[in-house]
Amino acid sequence: MNTQRPAIPVLMYHHVNPAGNFINVRPDIFELHMRYLKEKGFTAVHAGELSGILSGKTPAPRRPVMITFDDGWLDNWVFAFPILKRHGMKAAIFLITSRVVHGGKRPRSDESFTAALPTHRESQGMIEAGRPDEVMLSWDEVEEMKATGLVEFHSHTHTHQRWDKLIADREERNSALKRDLLAAKDLLKEKGVKSSGLCWPQGFYDEDYVSVAGSLGYRMLFTTETGTNDSVAELNRIRRIVIGNISTFSLAKKLFIYSRPWLSRTYLRYFK
Repeated sequence: MNTQRPAIPVLMYHHVNPAGNFINVRPDIFELHMRYLKEKGFTAVHAGELSGILSGKTPAPRRPVMITFDDGWLDNWVFAFPILKRHGMKAAIFLITSRVVHGGKRPRSDESFTAALPTHRESQGMIEAGRPDEVMLSWDEVEEMKATGLVEFHSHTHTHQRWDKLIADREERNSALKRDLLAAKDLLKEKGVKSSGLCWPQGFYDEDYVSVAGSLGYRMLFTTETGTNDSVAELNRIRRIVIGNISTFSLAKKLFIYSRPWLSRTYLRYFK
C-alpha cells in the first residue's frame, strides 16, 4: 500500500449478456477482463474507497480500479455477478430505482442458466411496454449481491429522465430533478442501501444539477466523460472509461493510459 494519490480509472459497463452488441459485453469477454485485472494485481475499490484514496485518507493499493454498471439490468445478476464472485472483484451498480422490481431471485449462469437475455434494444422495448420484471434487477437480487460485500449500489435517479429536454423553465426543471433524486435516495434508504453516489442519466449535468445533488447529500457524482481521477476536487465530476466487447489487449491499453493523468490528458487532447 502507498499513501500517494494515484490516478484511478473507473470502468463503465452496462450489459453482460451473450446477445447484443450495443453497450454489451459477452460473458466470456467479461470473464477475460476480470481475470486480467486479477492476474495483473489490480484491486477493485468501492466508491467510499475511491473517495478516501483521492482525499489522502485511505492508503491506495498498488493498482486501484473501480468497476461500475449503469441502469441495473437483470444480466448484471445472471452473468456479471458470478464472474465478479469468481475473481473476488468489487463493483458498483447504479440503479434506476423506479425500475427495480419486486419478486424473487432468478437463476444465474453459475446455476446452470445459459440462455441469452434480451438485448439492450429489446430491453428498452420491454421497459416501454411495462415489463421491467423481465429485464431489470429485483430487490431480492440487489440484497443478495449487497450482502456479499462485493457489489454496492448507488443512484442512477428514480426515473432516468432528462429533465433538461422536458422542462424549459429553470426553476421548474430543478424542482423536478430534486424530486427525482430525492425519490431515489429515499427508496434506496428504505431498502437498506446507504449511498452518497449518483450517476447522471445519459451523462448530462450542469451547475444547477450539481448544486441540487449536493443539497441532497450526494457527494460523488459519476459522469460519462472520459478520463481518469486523481484529485478529491473531482468527486463531483468522476470520469469513467467506456468498456465494450473489447480484447484484453485493448483493456490493458486503456488501463495503462488512464492510470497516468499526464498520459490520459495528452491522449485525450489528440484522440478525443
